[in-house]
Amino acid sequence: MAYSKNELRQAYIARLQQLDLNTRLSEEKRLTSMLFNQPEWMRAKTVALTLSQSFEIDTAPILLHARHEGRTVVVPRTLPKRQMEFVEITESTNFEESSFGILEPADGRVFSPDEIDLMVVPGVAFTQDGQRLGFGGGYYDRYLSKYHGDTVALALPTQLADNGEWQPDGHDQQIAKVLTLAEC
Repeated sequence: MAYSKNELRQAYIARLQQLDLNTRLSEEKRLTSMLFNQPEWMRAKTVALTLSQSFEIDTAPILLHARHEGRTVVVPRTLPKRQMEFVEITESTNFEESSFGILEPADGRVFSPDEIDLMVVPGVAFTQDGQRLGFGGGYYDRYLSKYHGDTVALALPTQLADNGEWQPDGHDQQIAKVLTLAEC
């Protein structure tokens, strides 16, 4: 029996929420270290990240590492009609809570898609070949359709899906590289 994307999304989120904290922290640390050794990371001057929610891979260490290395960090801000833009964050950035309960920059310089070198793309589940099950709003797929830089996703073992687990829609955008612990 095939499950809908929404049913799969709920199941993967439940799995993430049930993950043992020590296991999760260890896996996140290993994935983050892998990211920092990727050629896409090493050549990126501007990195797009999300401000993670509790069940997502913690992006704070990635953000701090990028800033420590002198990289520009941009994060999404939602716009009407399921659009988003990426805004630079600095020590003086002010944040406000979006309608989704996520912190977004209230001010700051907006970067165009061609000014972003690397986008670390969030998701609920990923296949090894780059299919992504997102959060269901289509924000990232819309943005990625006009973005031509490098894309990387970090997938905990519990987020790794089999090819064919869901049927991609025509608007779904593939991720260039999915980092998993299977590569360690």
